[in-house]
Amino acid sequence: MHRYCLTSRTMSPELRRVTMMLCLGIICSLYPLVSCAEIKSRKEAVSLAHISSGMANEPAVRTLEPIVTMSEKSTTCNPRHVHLSVGRNVDVTRSSMIVSFSFLSECAQQHRKNAVGAIRVGEVGKDLSAFYLGGLDEALSYNSSMTQHQLNHAKNGETRYFSDVYYHIELNDLKPGTRYQYQCLLIRGDHLSGLNLRRGQSSQYDTNYQIVSQGNRSTFLTPPIPGEWYSPPLDRSIKFAILGDLAVRPHSRETVKNLELSSLNTDEGRDSPELEFHKDHSKGIDCVLLAGDLAYADGDHTVWDDWLDMMSDHSFFRTIPTQVALGNHDLDHHRDDLEIAQSYETRFRMPQIRPPIREIAPNDLFFPGRNEDYLQAKTFVPYQWGNAYYSFTFGPSKHIVLSSYSSFLPGSTQMKWLLSELSSVDRRVTPWLIVMIHCPLYSTFHDHSREIFMTEARVHLEPVFVRHSVNFVISGHLHSYMRTLPTVDSKPDPRGPIHIIQGNGGRQANEPYRNPIEPEEFVEVRDHSMYGYGTLELCNRTHAQWKWVQTGFNAVDEGGLNGRFEPDFGLHDEVWVLNQLFVDYDDQVENRNDEKDG
Repeated sequence: MHRYCLTSRTMSPELRRVTMMLCLGIICSLYPLVSCAEIKSRKEAVSLAHISSGMANEPAVRTLEPIVTMSEKSTTCNPRHVHLSVGRNVDVTRSSMIVSFSFLSECAQQHRKNAVGAIRVGEVGKDLSAFYLGGLDEALSYNSSMTQHQLNHAKNGETRYFSDVYYHIELNDLKPGTRYQYQCLLIRGDHLSGLNLRRGQSSQYDTNYQIVSQGNRSTFLTPPIPGEWYSPPLDRSIKFAILGDLAVRPHSRETVKNLELSSLNTDEGRDSPELEFHKDHSKGIDCVLLAGDLAYADGDHTVWDDWLDMMSDHSFFRTIPTQVALGNHDLDHHRDDLEIAQSYETRFRMPQIRPPIREIAPNDLFFPGRNEDYLQAKTFVPYQWGNAYYSFTFGPSKHIVLSSYSSFLPGSTQMKWLLSELSSVDRRVTPWLIVMIHCPLYSTFHDHSREIFMTEARVHLEPVFVRHSVNFVISGHLHSYMRTLPTVDSKPDPRGPIHIIQGNGGRQANEPYRNPIEPEEFVEVRDHSMYGYGTLELCNRTHAQWKWVQTGFNAVDEGGLNGRFEPDFGLHDEVWVLNQLFVDYDDQVENRNDEKDG
């Protein structure tokens, strides 16, 4: 009976509204374990906003009522896990943004053949007049063997995991440095037969489109023109938040909560009372850089869902682009499926150079991980392009994101692309050059120090970085914090990049030092007990400011295999950085020699 109420289209809008409220009472009586107050308070239970567009001065949208499925989460087919990344097409006249979102697998099974994902978008203060279609052929999903842990907790005899259906839609031809509002939709596909849209192309939104479900509206700010900072009325520098090895743990949530407060240049949450305690971050975050090991799923794909749930609880995830790098725990290699990075490629879409090439990876490329099903890479794996490595431009900065686990040896696909990409960078336009790669080239910590992903990187990548005057190399992998001086060949050198390990996002901050008494000469600051993230603010062509933001420290019971290290509460790290392009090398060497003589 209640299903008929929700799908009937013969009633008038007013009668349908009343009927829906009656249906809620019926549902509550049929499902006594779910409180009526909880169901009525949840927008996703039965959203009356689907009756109209919900925007003043816009024509009403003729919709299909969303089909309600009484799952454990009491959720509908509304879009979820909405997040952003910088698009491929950014130049002096246009910008682009990639919007990623998903629908639950049970919803997809109902609508897969006759509904597609889409985006409505428009400048803030104007109608959502532009329409971008995802297309049936661009809906991504997968199913996978369950780990033993999943099988032990499976319900109804399930033996495989089925993912959400994901859409990644690139919004092209946007204005640089402009704030837009957007909305994710699931549209009846049989009403789009006459619309021949290719990916990334827009058309005028038609109010006759029938909406299966729609998400809340949100906003984003497109990157500024390459080579420029934001123009008035913003008139401010560019700031990045940098973190790695986040996971889904109590400290992970603390880090993300603090990051949310740092990002309050967005429309959502700007009036938060907690902002008073974070005035030093009031300029806001423009882009988030995640240096790998995102969820720590290790083959348990439900952990990816939990991680995206955690991130989706915070507005910055849907209002600020998040760029990710591949970590070892993101490979998700399962001994039965032999797939690599399946979840990583399905759930994220970076500004791809080419579609991903992920060959079957034999088990002899891996060694046993933390459970009997999951395997860890011991050498390079057959994974190219896609989200493995890519580049993007953000105002005055050029970003190169590399894969530690795709070969970067001379002549390899990744190395040839890297050399070509670096040779095309115009430092007059983008004076700041930033590399992100999961495994660090330099480390003061004991763990992983002999891995080929680090030792080979120093041999083959460091000379390239020095030759092209890379400013920063950002990494994770070690669950701690470190910042080096500009370094070349393990020695301080003003021509070299600054190496930053920001792997203390939440997984576990407990890496033992290789030299406990005295750090290596290239190390400026190190810590192995505090959680946090970093901010990098590009103030002008010559100067940037780096700051390490601490969000907590290891509790007594969080030592793990490496034990627990006491926090140094007086330790902070905030420093001005001079762009290596503008360093007078002879003067720097002379000053350093004077310091040694003194």
